[in-house]
Amino acid sequence: MRSFADPETHFAIVPSDSPITVDGYAKGEPKRLECDECGAQVLIDGPEEHQTTIDNLPHDRDCPQRGVASRYYEERFVR
Repeated sequence: MRSFADPETHFAIVPSDSPITVDGYAKGEPKRLECDECGAQVLIDGPEEHQTTIDNLPHDRDCPQRGVASRYYEERFVR
């Protein structure tokens, strides 16, 4: 498994481009995490939630970043 911190991995934190009344996120606030390779994305949880991680991205089967994971995920679920 590759680390999400590896310089060869590329992800983006995409901000909201609308007011909080539209999507629940303030304009400019981080809204979703997105894979630069396949476009897989997941919404970033609000301040009380801490569950959004690189590990939650539903990559395409052929995405070169599909095996990228956090150390926590690797230690908890792979070893």
